Amino acid sequence: MDILTTILPFVVSIGTFIAGLITGKKKRNNDFLSDLQTSIDLLSVKNKDLLHEVINLRGEVVQLKSENAALRKEVEELNGKLSNIKTITTKKVQTKD
Repeated sequence: MDILTTILPFVVSIGTFIAGLITGKKKRNNDFLSDLQTSIDLLSVKNKDLLHEVINLRGEVVQLKSENAALRKEVEELNGKLSNIKTITTKKVQTKD
C-alpha cells in the first residue's frame, strides 16, 4: 500500500502532463487553423476587389482602343486633306515661276 501511495501521485502527474501536452497541441492546431482561415478570408476579399478592378480596366482598355481607332481615322483623313493642300500650293508656286 505504501508503494501505491508513493507511485500514484507520480503516475497521476505524468498523466496530467501528457493530457496537457495533447490539449495544448490541439489548441495550437486550432489557433493555427483559425489564423489560416482568417488569412484565406482576407485573400478572398482582396482577390474579389482585384477581379473587379481588372474587369473595370479591361472595359477602359476597350473604350480607349475604340477612341484610338477613331482618332487614327481622323488623322488619316486630315493627312489626306493636308496632302491635297500641299499639292495645290506646290502647283500654284510652280505656275508663278
